[in-house]
Amino acid sequence: MPSSPPMPTVSPGAMYPCSLGTWVRAQGDTYQVVADVSQFEPPDIVVTTSNCHVTIQAEKVAEDGTVCDTFTHKCQLPEDTDPLSVSCALTEMGTLVITVRRRASPGPGQRPQGLHRSEAVL
Repeated sequence: MPSSPPMPTVSPGAMYPCSLGTWVRAQGDTYQVVADVSQFEPPDIVVTTSNCHVTIQAEKVAEDGTVCDTFTHKCQLPEDTDPLSVSCALTEMGTLVITVRRRASPGPGQRPQGLHRSEAVL
């Protein structure tokens, strides 16, 4: 699967599509990835972050054990995001909202923050 193009500079509150049913919004000092996963139940959805990428994977399994629906989306976040600030919430309407804060640039003589990976099951 090809990676998403780098996030363009956007005005606060602006939204732009990443792929079918997925949007990214810049709002103040945060970025939000918004995805429609209404066809899946919370246990079917897994969100992972690695470095500056967030991946959403969902899989619906039928009663007979066959996979009847899948959703996968990978989005590149700006390099100024704080990987330890990633959080996600699922609305009653089935919209997944992943929020990540921007971090301050390292000052002179400070080392940039290391790489991180995390996973959340809803």
